[in-house]
Amino acid sequence: MLDRANNQIRDLTSKVNRLEPENERLRGVERDYDCVRRALGFECVDKIVSAVKEQDTAYRELETAARRQKTNRNYVR
Repeated sequence: MLDRANNQIRDLTSKVNRLEPENERLRGVERDYDCVRRALGFECVDKIVSAVKEQDTAYRELETAARRQKTNRNYVR
């Protein structure tokens, strides 16, 4: 039982060590994002982000529809 607990601790420590650099990178991105929001204005940046998300969603939907259409054509043959 103690070995199992020690293995779990080692595994968790390993995961934390692997994720720490990614966490630091993401914190840097967050700091940059906050700077942009302060510089351009919170409302402006939020509108831009929303618009880009909508564009991404529309693009993914078009890709999915094109893939389905291509798949359907393959079955018709």
